[in-house]
Amino acid sequence: MGASITYLFSGYARLPQNVSHQAVYKRVGVVAEVDAAGVIVRCSSTLVTELARDYLAGLLTGRSVLADREEMESLIRVRYRGHSQGALIYALHKVFEAVDVSPLVLAEDSEAVSAPADWE
Repeated sequence: MGASITYLFSGYARLPQNVSHQAVYKRVGVVAEVDAAGVIVRCSSTLVTELARDYLAGLLTGRSVLADREEMESLIRVRYRGHSQGALIYALHKVFEAVDVSPLVLAEDSEAVSAPADWE
């Protein structure tokens, strides 16, 4: 049985001054594991509290980095009411930029990307 192909994308943004952990971390990161269809299968962030990390993951997991971009941004804008909201949206846009220059998107114009033979 062959291994399922996934991709890992990350994006980072500067935190605003009024965020409690800004003095320690300076930036917030969003990291997404995406399957070959573009769907986020796992998501994490560098948010300080477990609740905030889990909440963001719940908003994004199961959504497509190809087709659901506006929906994901809207969910963060409307439902994530923490002070890091703007930085999270910016970091998510950086994830989208990384997706746009990846085999996930570039393969749409050519053949599907397959795992090397030794991955099986």
